Amino acid sequence: MAGLLLTLLSLFSLPVVAFLVAFHQNKQLIGDRGLLPCRLYLQSVQRHFGGRVSWDALSYAPTVLWLLDWSQMDANLDALALLGLGISSFILVSGCANMVLMAALWVLYMSLVNVGQIW
Repeated sequence: MAGLLLTLLSLFSLPVVAFLVAFHQNKQLIGDRGLLPCRLYLQSVQRHFGGRVSWDALSYAPTVLWLLDWSQMDANLDALALLGLGISSFILVSGCANMVLMAALWVLYMSLVNVGQIW
């Protein structure tokens, strides 16, 4: 029983670590002054698909960043990471994990990963 509890605890702590790392590294990697700024990536995807945000652009780079203001991309990246950190910490502490919370974590994490580009 204790082994199962430790296994479940480690599985639920992985998102906490992932969003904490994202919060500390996003600005340096994909932020406004990062190595590969995600704003430039999203702009190039937008240009590739005719200069507008269409279903094709959304399916090519699925991220909620399409819906946010790009003028403060560092703040957007921090907000996504902190929201994911908050939700995953809530799940870790309370032990309450339902489909809505897990889907929100998946959307937030994939939104960050899909603008990360290839190094």
